[in-house]
Amino acid sequence: MASHVIGLPMDGGAQVEAMFSADPKARFELHWHAEWSVGAILEGRCEFTCGGERQVAQTGDLVVMAPFALHTAGVSPQGFRMVMLYVPHAWVAARFGWPEDRRGVLHRGVWQDRAKADALGDAALSQDGEQVGRLLEQILRAQSGRELMAVERRMGDARVEAVCNALELEDACRIDPGALAQRLGVSREHFHRLFRMAVGMTPAHYARLARIGRAKVLLREGRAQADVAAQCGFTDQAHFSRWFRRCFGVTPGNYMAERQRVTRAA
Repeated sequence: MASHVIGLPMDGGAQVEAMFSADPKARFELHWHAEWSVGAILEGRCEFTCGGERQVAQTGDLVVMAPFALHTAGVSPQGFRMVMLYVPHAWVAARFGWPEDRRGVLHRGVWQDRAKADALGDAALSQDGEQVGRLLEQILRAQSGRELMAVERRMGDARVEAVCNALELEDACRIDPGALAQRLGVSREHFHRLFRMAVGMTPAHYARLARIGRAKVLLREGRAQADVAAQCGFTDQAHFSRWFRRCFGVTPGNYMAERQRVTRAA
């Protein structure tokens, strides 16, 4: 299997998701994760953007992205292997003594540490949750500053933030820009400029990403795939499955199967 996700039980009842990818054709659309993303490039090269900045990670590099960081990714056409772990912020905050709505500012997002990258890959592959936890704490502690900031991005405009909250429940295919502009009390053209300045993307794109993220949470809760697709505003299951895989590397069905396996094992 080119990409697959497994769950790793951690201390304190937390669970980290580990995605293994060896697909040289893998491309990930613009998306975010509510968790910390901590990865190791085990072979090959990965080019990606995070927060609008282009980054390159190669064999032996570690990669860290904060919760809700917007990013894309594409890998080298040659041999490629990586592991990416999605770490609940509550688990990180508890270890570092942060309030749950705050996090440390990252020093670096990509750096070379072949020994630690290999160790992280080996621990994840062997499903050694205890060792994975130790390595994650070391990696995040090394790159997190004392200065704290909000976990979620602040829009800077309460009106835009209210629209963003509403878009999480709406179908991007049915968005009426005029109606959204009316909610803000501005013209359609001004609304689009205001939204793009505050959020960095169009309202339709934001809505799709917000619904994909919400769908992942519902799948974790054990909801049926068809129900999740309908509740999150996708045209049908095929439409939902395509976008889920473009963002998270696996189909909703494979994601649910692994979650169920981990639940039974626990």
